[in-house]
Amino acid sequence: MSRQHLLGQWRECLAITGAIKKHGEVNHATVNRLNDYSHDHLKLYTELIKQEMQKRGYKTSEKSHQKLIDDIGYDWNRPIEYHENEVGDVTLSDGTELYAGFHDYRYLLQCLYMMQEKADTNQIDQKVWNSMIEDVSRKYPELTELR
Repeated sequence: MSRQHLLGQWRECLAITGAIKKHGEVNHATVNRLNDYSHDHLKLYTELIKQEMQKRGYKTSEKSHQKLIDDIGYDWNRPIEYHENEVGDVTLSDGTELYAGFHDYRYLLQCLYMMQEKADTNQIDQKVWNSMIEDVSRKYPELTELR
């Protein structure tokens, strides 16, 4: 993910947890499917976004940490256990795949085509785009043709 998209995902996670706290669920066409999954999926997804931010040297505030605790009981000092295999598939400790049926091949293609357009119009750096393709081609070698 590009820097702006990574930070956007972080903001989206915080907005979603706020909606859950306020309404008990999310109510927006693009994320309504989250209501079909336990909060552990959202907690783990948020953890993965946070880890990527930290890997890149970005800091998250104590205010956002407290918001996650208040909104959905997620304390990143006690992260959700998960397993990631060699091609990047993520499963929760109970063996369920992260957002199975939602984050599938079709969804991946939708995201990649959106990002490809951003790369083609110089909204993201070509190196970032190539890195994305390299990451997903570990599991889907046919996607290297998107470069």
